[in-house]
Amino acid sequence: MFQNERYEKIYELVKNRGSVTVQLLEKQLYVSEATIRRDLKVMENRGLIIRVWGGAILPAVSRDIPSFVRLRSNIDKKEKIASIASKLLKNSTTIFFDSSTSCMPLVPYMSELKNVSVITNSLELSHQLVQQTSVAVTLLGGQVYEGYILTGYQAVESVKQYYTDLMFFSCSGISAEAGLTSIEQKVVEVCREMMKHTHTKVLLCDTSKVGKTALLHLADLCTPDYVIMDSVPDDPDLVSLLGERLITAPSQL
Repeated sequence: MFQNERYEKIYELVKNRGSVTVQLLEKQLYVSEATIRRDLKVMENRGLIIRVWGGAILPAVSRDIPSFVRLRSNIDKKEKIASIASKLLKNSTTIFFDSSTSCMPLVPYMSELKNVSVITNSLELSHQLVQQTSVAVTLLGGQVYEGYILTGYQAVESVKQYYTDLMFFSCSGISAEAGLTSIEQKVVEVCREMMKHTHTKVLLCDTSKVGKTALLHLADLCTPDYVIMDSVPDDPDLVSLLGERLITAPSQL
């Protein structure tokens, strides 16, 4: 297969799937990993795709970035946010976690907690909690979406059975104009219901999401009690609207 033919095949696979891994492209095109990586670099330079850890996505996707990409994106920022948010974790509390990958780095900080109950719709998060902590984990019912998220009517109805002290969640975009936005309707429905059934809502949001507006309105800017970011965003209007709720250092909690 000639080089331009590979480019066309790679682009069609990314376009149809939304994302691809290097391993998938190796199998589909019968070429080496090194060849695939060179092709992806050339295609990125041409603006055809965006390289991510382990694969590629389109420059502008019409759906949320798949979980295997989100888990590996902005890791340093997410870990800094988790280290700050961990100051809110206390013994003898109940917590909602939504299905966002931004919540995952919080798990190691929960290993020493006692008498804590977590309710979540994330299969991956629940697995990590069981493996690494002694907290009591309740998994919401529902249909499995994207391989690890429980969604749908049953998940929403399940949330209504609980009321928690804390909720940790994330979004796809945050802006002064649109507030908090997300892409996936199925995820939004469950997250909104959790917000109605918790005392303190904590948004975990890295600065790569600032100024972005996704398809669906998730919540107004006034909804979170805390907005924890890795640094102060370069958006004076947003900073002003968030006020003291914007947290970028442990000393603020």
